[in-house]
Amino acid sequence: MAVFFQTVKLHDKAIKEFTKAVESNPKDAYAYYELGLMYKDRGDLDMAEDVYERLLRIFPDHPDANYDLGYVYREKGLYDKAMVKYEKTLKINPKNVYAYYDRGYIYRKRGEYGKALEEYKKALEIDSKHPYAHYDMGLIYEELGMKDKAEEEFKIYYKITTK
Repeated sequence: MAVFFQTVKLHDKAIKEFTKAVESNPKDAYAYYELGLMYKDRGDLDMAEDVYERLLRIFPDHPDANYDLGYVYREKGLYDKAMVKYEKTLKINPKNVYAYYDRGYIYRKRGEYGKALEEYKKALEIDSKHPYAHYDMGLIYEELGMKDKAEEEFKIYYKITTK
């Protein structure tokens, strides 16, 4: 029932059912992960963090939970903790475009533009049409006074997002 409720966007009922599943089978990685997603999607980052941390105590190499916990940390401004989770994610799955993008995001927020550009380029090697990597690169180039490169990245972003 949890998946049904999740699919039809009855979040409270889905959370209740995934919680029951986790309580009845504490090693149900799927139920834990989906429960974390439900909390993350509704913006309850504290509960998402708690669920992902519990899941990772049981399954430390869960690639999606490592990434999503990193995302929760990023959204909470806990950048150092997020970077640790993104590093773990990339060790498990070196093709996780979102982990590279999010690392670039954190570097950009910290003003470490060279590192940010490196991460965005890695993301684009995996997915050349990742819109936000192009957009954020444009922001960096603009900040660095490289107007032509910024304009080029913004054009790519708009081409990708306005189809």
